[in-house]
Amino acid sequence: MKSLKSRVLSGVGAALVALSLSAPALASWDAPVKADAPDYTNVAAGLVSVAAQLTDTLDLNDEVINAEHIKIVYLQDVLNDADIDIVEDTLNNLILNLQILNLQNVLKDVDVANGIEIGDVLSNNDVDVSDVVGVKVFDVNGIKKLLVFVK
Repeated sequence: MKSLKSRVLSGVGAALVALSLSAPALASWDAPVKADAPDYTNVAAGLVSVAAQLTDTLDLNDEVINAEHIKIVYLQDVLNDADIDIVEDTLNNLILNLQILNLQNVLKDVDVANGIEIGDVLSNNDVDVSDVVGVKVFDVNGIKKLLVFVK
């Protein structure tokens, strides 16, 4: 069942990304910027963004990620106050909240090297998985790196 769920989410996410997203601005894992943050400017954009994030996160299940390749980014560090207000308003949408909850559940169980899970890495950094509002996966020279956005 989980395999079927993963395939369905991957297919839906890939389709939504292919149909709805333009080429994103290039940014760096080392210095996250606004372009790296999830697009929650409106509910429709948010749903497309979460679908893409779910697809990327599900793909991480086949990868080995080291804890040092996970970076926690607070939205207020990459967005201005007006953008934060828009995100807060958009995150009040029930359907978007359910999709983000799905993302949080998938994310917390992704394995990190040495039997640790991403949920453990978050906890060790005083971040609760329920504060996660988005992720961005980078492939840096064949090494998977992950930005975890929290509110």
